[in-house]
Amino acid sequence: MIEQDIRDLEGRGPDRRLEGLEADIWARLAVHEQARRRSVRLLALQVALLGVALGASTFAGYRARPSDSTELSVFSTRMPLNASTLLAEDRP
Repeated sequence: MIEQDIRDLEGRGPDRRLEGLEADIWARLAVHEQARRRSVRLLALQVALLGVALGASTFAGYRARPSDSTELSVFSTRMPLNASTLLAEDRP
């Protein structure tokens, strides 16, 4: 069955011109290589931006940290929006 198909194909000529086949293959490989280079550059840019964002957020978090206190701020009566101060506040 397959042997007959192979013999039939051997007897026929090519169904398209093969003169430009190698050039077409190299052109398609060049396009794929350019796409791969672009994706590598894009990945490097994403990693760099992620590093900058991580550094900036670390710096901002460090700058915004609360002052050193021995009192837990959650239970502090000096915190303006603490639940205990909101509940104890006299309201008209």
